Amino acid sequence: MADRDKDGIPDIIDIDGGSGTGNAAAGTTGLPSDVASIINSIMAQNGSGKTRSPQSGTNTSTTKTKLTYNTALQIMKLAAEDAGYAAKFTDAEVNQFIKEFNAEQDRQIQKVITSSADKLIPGANDKAVDKTISSTATTEYPSFFDIGRFTSDWVWGKVNFGDEKTLGSKSLGILAQVRGLVSKFHIFGVADNEIRDVAKQIAMGRTTLANYTVELQKVAAKEYPQFADRFAKDPTLTTYGIAEPIIKMLAKTWDVSEEEIGLDNPLVMSYTNYAGPDGKGVAPSRYELLLKAKKDSKYQLTQQANEDARDAATGLARAFGFGV
Repeated sequence: MADRDKDGIPDIIDIDGGSGTGNAAAGTTGLPSDVASIINSIMAQNGSGKTRSPQSGTNTSTTKTKLTYNTALQIMKLAAEDAGYAAKFTDAEVNQFIKEFNAEQDRQIQKVITSSADKLIPGANDKAVDKTISSTATTEYPSFFDIGRFTSDWVWGKVNFGDEKTLGSKSLGILAQVRGLVSKFHIFGVADNEIRDVAKQIAMGRTTLANYTVELQKVAAKEYPQFADRFAKDPTLTTYGIAEPIIKMLAKTWDVSEEEIGLDNPLVMSYTNYAGPDGKGVAPSRYELLLKAKKDSKYQLTQQANEDARDAATGLARAFGFGV
């Protein structure tokens, strides 16, 4: 194994963890498995060159992926399709991608070299060197240059969640989900740029809506301290979920849809915000809220209110001896 700078570390090492394929492992890209498989297939069969050198009696394979222009463009387009990025890539962008691809690959290789250097005994023979590098590559960096992940991240860097007109349906759907989730917590301090950033991270596969729900619960537990224990017990619970029985009661009383009653409704807020900053307030009872709901002008417009008024009038007339 050649060591041109005489540092005891072979200058060419295997970038694929010892498999000799030069491909990123399927399922490690953060992309859907089918997309990851296609990228791997393109890298293996369609124009990606690999440099390879003899190993001087050692067993560690030596491969380093070299992108052609066409291969780079193909995997960029595939990642763009997954991201919902519709813009066409220019020649300059493809060449920039190849430049950054090569730089990142070299940087990751250097990680293994540096890590292996600390473990090698001075004067170690080729077999010992090979064993050390193989161990480092397979245990510390089993897929230390993930082609699919790199390509996906590079393309996602082009996606701007601040300009919704440029987003694909996948990204728009996730953005709507995140906004809907935040609204169900009815908390202060969550800016729209944070919502866009979280939506992008979810779209990229870096986090999930479930993870963000737990993060929002931590904020909600401070604004609604009386519900902190309930949030801790149920990682899916939102402020809306807690207030839902009250919302259903109001919707039925006022003869409206539940969607028309938001968390900012005064009667709903009298329940969700009863505790105050110290969490020691007393919650209004369901009966108290029902009485207040029936005193609201919205109740006077319902069929039930008319029937109640008619029954009351009939009862009063009978009490005075009228034959009704």
